[in-house]
Amino acid sequence: MFITNRCPGSLVGPWGICRHGARISSGMGWMGGMGIMRLLARVLFILVFGRFAQGAEDAGQWIVVTSPELRPALEPLIADRGAEGFKVVILDTGELLSQEQRHQGNGTLLKKRVEGQVQGFKGRSYLLLAGPFNTAGLTNSDNIVLPALRGAVGRMKGEPSDSGYGLPGDDGMSRMAVGRLPARNRGELSGMVQKTLEFEHDVKPAPWRNRLALLLGNPGGGMLAEMFMQQSLKAHLAPLHPSWQVRTVFNVASSPFYLPRPQDREAAVRYIEEGDMFSIYCGHSGPAGMGMDERFIPRKDWATLNIVQGRGPFFTCGCFCCQMKGTNEAYGVAAVRNPAGPVAVIGAMEESFSAPGQLAVEGFLSCLTNAPFPPRLGDYWLSVQAGLARGGMDAATFAMMDVMDGTEGKVPLATQRQEHLEMWLLLGDPALRMPVVPADIPLKAQGPLVCGKTIEISGGLPRRLSGAEVRLTIERPLTSEPIELEMVPKNSQETREARVKAFEANHQRANSFVVSSALKKSVGTNFSVSMKLGDAMPWSNVVIRATATVSNEMGFGVLVLPVGERMAENGGAAH
Repeated sequence: MFITNRCPGSLVGPWGICRHGARISSGMGWMGGMGIMRLLARVLFILVFGRFAQGAEDAGQWIVVTSPELRPALEPLIADRGAEGFKVVILDTGELLSQEQRHQGNGTLLKKRVEGQVQGFKGRSYLLLAGPFNTAGLTNSDNIVLPALRGAVGRMKGEPSDSGYGLPGDDGMSRMAVGRLPARNRGELSGMVQKTLEFEHDVKPAPWRNRLALLLGNPGGGMLAEMFMQQSLKAHLAPLHPSWQVRTVFNVASSPFYLPRPQDREAAVRYIEEGDMFSIYCGHSGPAGMGMDERFIPRKDWATLNIVQGRGPFFTCGCFCCQMKGTNEAYGVAAVRNPAGPVAVIGAMEESFSAPGQLAVEGFLSCLTNAPFPPRLGDYWLSVQAGLARGGMDAATFAMMDVMDGTEGKVPLATQRQEHLEMWLLLGDPALRMPVVPADIPLKAQGPLVCGKTIEISGGLPRRLSGAEVRLTIERPLTSEPIELEMVPKNSQETREARVKAFEANHQRANSFVVSSALKKSVGTNFSVSMKLGDAMPWSNVVIRATATVSNEMGFGVLVLPVGERMAENGGAAH
């Protein structure tokens, strides 16, 4: 279902045909015959895999704002959202804004038009802004500029902000998810659209679909700050749903996840290029890159990443990661403009303080704790905002974090919340569909969970996975310490090579969680296998994981079991 401001109230399908059969111009002439065939193939995919919604109210309302110059690049995405059942509304800046308004960066009238479109709609709305609000270095940029609004709180007063387009309430929390594709030309926008569609349509079995990359920078501030970061890491990992597999790089030498430079950058880039559902960074950064020196993963790496499969969204707490003022555009902007980079970026445009950053990451990670996981990127983005607006933090923790990396007590948390809600933004389509693997395999375990003993694991598969090959693993928890870490020699010229080898060995062990594994072909929808436990299990719990694959289908089941107890049927905590 489509509505454009060129033809108010018209309902247009993805081929430019209204409900009554009359052809209405919707820009499909830009696509050509081959473009139409590609769109037909996409719609057929949606129908075959059961993604076609029952109606616009069910899927929601997808509002896209763009210029006539950029709209042709959006046509495949417009058709895809319409085929999903969204009510699609296209707002043309060429008709809504004057040349002077675009030149001055005045989006007030645009906000009013968006607000009018949202009022009275009963379902969820998503707003996509396609175009830059920064015109530096562009020619004829007034034609494609999509003005931001202006912040009103603290350091954001008078600064560009997309927050107002979300129609925030008194606490600054948006009523709808807003995202921006900061394309400077039609070619850049085509690349963003293509990777959006490729990501959400990639449902083939692959490790990246339940994997996270977690990157942590050195916090600075000495041993106290490093200890706080390590405690925070465990606190953030503990509530994650056990179906997630995590690979971590931590720039603190006392952590087993540590790697020295340049091995840390090489490992982090490799993890991202191998694909993840999400990549997450917590630490300092500047426009030129991540890390205190901006060289952990610099902007040029983000601009040239080649993620072949699994271009999941990138979340970062780092300062200035989404800066778009002037010509010093930041690494997050370079990442989302890279056609082989992350499909979206969530982060701050200005200097982001540590206390609001922790609230933001806690809001984001809350989406990864319970299955089923949220289906749209906008859900994760609104959870980030909820963390900033309403997340809990006691006075002592705020005071400590504000002294270490903040205002040293000069600005209260309530003000920092509002300021950061105007500062943070989503670069990407908030309606992006997340191809998360269903955790729909129930597991049972029988036998004593004791070192060296054998337990029986059985499970049932949904009909779509009948006859699948099932990989079963016994894994230590994400918050546990690995066994038998290498001793790292004291730092000296003579021990430099040995230290690097020890760090690399410990890093690999810290990121290896599988204790034992087995493969089993299911009989119809049932499987059962005996597994011998390891000789050493110094943890309070272990995770039993089943991964089933057949053709283009994939599913998970996880069971958390206490070590040292006899498990009756259905024992443990199923997820």
